[in-house]
Amino acid sequence: MKAVDKLLRTAKAEKGYLEKRSDKQLDDKTANAGNGNYTKYARDLYPALQGQPWCDMYTDWCFVQAFGKIDAERLLGGGFSAYTPTSAQYYKDRGQYYKTDPQRGDQIFFRGPDRINHTGIVTDVTMTKVRTIEGNTSAGPAVIPNGGAVCEKEYSLDNARIDGYGRPDWSLVEQPEYELGWNHDSNGWWYAYAADKCYRSCWQIINHHKYYFNPDGYAVTNWQVIDGDDYYFEPRAGHPLECALYVAPAGKQYIGEF
Repeated sequence: MKAVDKLLRTAKAEKGYLEKRSDKQLDDKTANAGNGNYTKYARDLYPALQGQPWCDMYTDWCFVQAFGKIDAERLLGGGFSAYTPTSAQYYKDRGQYYKTDPQRGDQIFFRGPDRINHTGIVTDVTMTKVRTIEGNTSAGPAVIPNGGAVCEKEYSLDNARIDGYGRPDWSLVEQPEYELGWNHDSNGWWYAYAADKCYRSCWQIINHHKYYFNPDGYAVTNWQVIDGDDYYFEPRAGHPLECALYVAPAGKQYIGEF
């Protein structure tokens, strides 16, 4: 499952949750409903802020449930905050804040009269609409901060209340899904020996040929210095680059072919 799908599954499972009138029955979606801003999201992440508006708490909680606290913090731009302007600033500081072109999994931010005052998670995007799931809102077409529930919403992409979108760096948590064996891209050849692992920073003999893979996982080319010695790697017809000969540093003496 892709990371963004994991997040959205977690967020959508909370649909219908209602804030509580007190700190009782916080884990039940509908019991003890009221307008006291008491939630399990505050209890679990921001206990000192229990009873305060919780749209940002809900968003952070979904990331933590999906990825754990350490990775959630990294995905959220490097920090946690229940204050929406601060959460938006985390993305801005890393160049991950966009005014247009939302994507699934983005954190959407809405403007109020004088500042960003509401947030949620983008669940889908069409040619004209952005769909979301938000905490502390209510159903209907308007942006509703402090509405008391977790609801799925839909807005026009040109809605004036939308300030922008914070985009998590999903590569921080995505597990690679490699095709086993040799692979090639614009940077060169690399070799996957498992669905999520490739050779890096090592020598390997593959099909009776010897290769060296750099720290990025690519088979090295041409002259390379490895552990203080000079090696030359050349292509052969129908194969990735192979180690063709070794030359000793002193005197550049030809030793022979692997």
